[in-house]
Amino acid sequence: MPSSWPFAGRSAPLAALRSASRGIVVAGPAGAGKSRLVSQAVEELDGVAWVRATASAAEIPLGAFAHLLPPTPPAGNPLSWAASAIDAPTLVVDDAHLLDPVSAALVHRLVLDGRVRVLATIRTGAAAPDAVVALWKDDLVPRLDLEPLSPAETEDVLAAALGGRIETATLARFCESSQGNPLYLRELVLSGVLRDVGGLWLWHGSLTLTSTLRETIAARIGDLTAEEREVVELLAYGEPLGLDSPVLERLEDRQLITVQPDGRRLQVRLAHPLYGEVIRDSCGTLRTRAVLRRLAAMIEATGGRRREDVLRVAVWRLDGGAPGDPALLTRAAEQARAVRDLALAERLARAAIEAGGGFSVRLGLGTILSYQDRYAEAEEVFRELESGLTGDRRVDCATTRALNLLWGLGRLDQALQVLDAADDGQISVDARQGLDFVAGAVTAYGGDLDAATARLDAAERLGPPSPRGIRAGGVTRALVLASAGRATDYRNWIANLMATLGADADLYPSMTSSLVEAQIRIALSTGDLPEALRLADHARSQDDWARSSAQFGAYRATALRLGGQVRAALAAAAEAVALLPRTSAVAGGCLGELAHAQALLGDVAAAEATLARAAEQAVPVGPATEVPLQLARVWTLAARGDITGAAETALSVAASPYPTYAMIGLHDLVRLGHPSAAARLTELAVEGPLLPLLVRHATAATPGDLDEVSLGFETFGMPLHAAEASAQAALAYRDAGLLRRARSAETRAWTLTRRCQGARTLALLDLEIPGLTPRQREVAVLAARGLTNREIAERLVLSIRTVANTLYAVYERTGVNDRAALAELLDTRRE
Repeated sequence: MPSSWPFAGRSAPLAALRSASRGIVVAGPAGAGKSRLVSQAVEELDGVAWVRATASAAEIPLGAFAHLLPPTPPAGNPLSWAASAIDAPTLVVDDAHLLDPVSAALVHRLVLDGRVRVLATIRTGAAAPDAVVALWKDDLVPRLDLEPLSPAETEDVLAAALGGRIETATLARFCESSQGNPLYLRELVLSGVLRDVGGLWLWHGSLTLTSTLRETIAARIGDLTAEEREVVELLAYGEPLGLDSPVLERLEDRQLITVQPDGRRLQVRLAHPLYGEVIRDSCGTLRTRAVLRRLAAMIEATGGRRREDVLRVAVWRLDGGAPGDPALLTRAAEQARAVRDLALAERLARAAIEAGGGFSVRLGLGTILSYQDRYAEAEEVFRELESGLTGDRRVDCATTRALNLLWGLGRLDQALQVLDAADDGQISVDARQGLDFVAGAVTAYGGDLDAATARLDAAERLGPPSPRGIRAGGVTRALVLASAGRATDYRNWIANLMATLGADADLYPSMTSSLVEAQIRIALSTGDLPEALRLADHARSQDDWARSSAQFGAYRATALRLGGQVRAALAAAAEAVALLPRTSAVAGGCLGELAHAQALLGDVAAAEATLARAAEQAVPVGPATEVPLQLARVWTLAARGDITGAAETALSVAASPYPTYAMIGLHDLVRLGHPSAAARLTELAVEGPLLPLLVRHATAATPGDLDEVSLGFETFGMPLHAAEASAQAALAYRDAGLLRRARSAETRAWTLTRRCQGARTLALLDLEIPGLTPRQREVAVLAARGLTNREIAERLVLSIRTVANTLYAVYERTGVNDRAALAELLDTRRE
């Protein structure tokens, strides 16, 4: 973090100031950055005079101008001799609303004379002298009202201040907390709430206000009467509230609250989030408890009509020293988990257990621990709870425990054993269906889609499922259909499921998240990259749970990478990785995408380090967690020059039990120059327009066919794949002696490549060193990376003589004489 706060995010206002030939008035609230903006506008100008108005200087006529005027004023009109004494070409008047009447008249006179350019700042909402107001009301100079920093401008400011990127959810939190006020933004950063995770800044811990920020906001709030203070305290701890108080109008006039109609009542909030921080900070322990107990009583007196009232009352009772009954705390813990406030959910669950809560809250505690990535602790809770259970309760515990074993600890076989052992012969049909639905999900994640389908079908034959069964079975069926690439069946299934659930669907964020994941998979397998990106972005904005943010961040990186935005994919994957716990099932997707982007950009060492990290951090669950790492390994090996190893790894992906992943692995073989190995592409039943294009690529018989494939990929928004097809077409044209068409294909490939943010793959190597055979390309890359002939021979399982002869042919073809020159040639061509 720099020692001085950088200027950023105000480019348009800065340009307006610099182009204001006669002058300008800059208006904005306290902390908007008016003075800093003007200072930035004049920092490179000569002859700038500054006047800083203050309330104390306003007691003396021309007091703010005293340092610019002669110590002994001459006789005559004070405005005339004062105006003649100002000989600077530019005059800055800061806080012009505080000027005394004579000083304000002097500023007005200077603007009228036109001899001095006047840049003035005023605070919005503050009364200014008539002479200052006349500056813009009489069209003497324009008035520029500074708007709050937009999210993009806030990001620019933070990036400049921190020297790195800021995580998406953290940026949103800064935007909400600062409301675009640059001063508040600066003080929030200085509060120490940020943590640097590999060059990515994340919000960490609770906010502690700096003394400057606390004093600034306290001054903005000002003095409050006892009645006003009471209302503001209630809002600080409980907003929004439906209040009806005679002091509301006064508080609204002072812009301390906002009021919105809500039926017959008014919903009242504090006008700024940080007002609440300051008010709470000023309340002692006993005062806080009294306010919280009063809030709880207020809501309970109205019957707690809103769903969120359960959570609010439980927290107020708990923090107010009167926890209440365990049933209330249990329901509140469930709601806190649903909104992803997991620390609060755990606190409420433990309080409910302490108050005498039974099975439901203990099971909920295990789920909450699992959601916090504390899988071993959750397993202990589930195992101890399960030992004394029978019937449906045993099933409820087993199904939750099985998902923790699968996703948290990677124990797929044990998860299935737990589910099979849960049927003690005393369970209901609903419980039997629940076991089959969850077993189907575990089996599907393990990769056996046929077995998963059989479990689902068996469960449905038992009868109509309960609402809970509809959700569990619906999600599992969606997973199976999406993994199989059955887009039509998937869409029909989801339409029926959502129609059945109706408005209740929004009450189950985990279900919604799983369905969106399946929808993204369908979008990717059909080639609808914009839809995949939209869904990933929307899911991340709706759920700030770290696990979901990481998971959908990885999908976002996938869509960006396939769309040729490789550096953007790298950034998205890095952000997802920063959110990961020590171990996680979603780490495979996040680290896989990071390594994949690193490899495509030629940073082999970084890609290999990321894959090594994945070996320790990624919990293997099945194809969904393992294939992203395999695909990254394909292109890491290719970037290293091990084309044989890359092809072998692609073949392992092609053997995936998920047809959608098999499709990608087979097409990677085509991209690696082995189209004959991808013959099984024609046998896949993945629906959508993308697979036929991949088949056309694998079966292209002429360079003209490859031209058409390139155009097809460009239509899908996949410029890297389009560039590869054009590069392959160029090589085929050269081999056929059609040099003019070859040059045209090369030009197209280069043009497409420039849209891919620096990505390079094997097919594009033909643009760098045209005319090499696949084996010659492989040897050339390894030699350029500094490997000896012996090392190359060992890597490719060749004789040293064969390597030497191949390398000699490469030198003959390229016109260079050694490895260093070959490496320089490749690097130059990459630029």
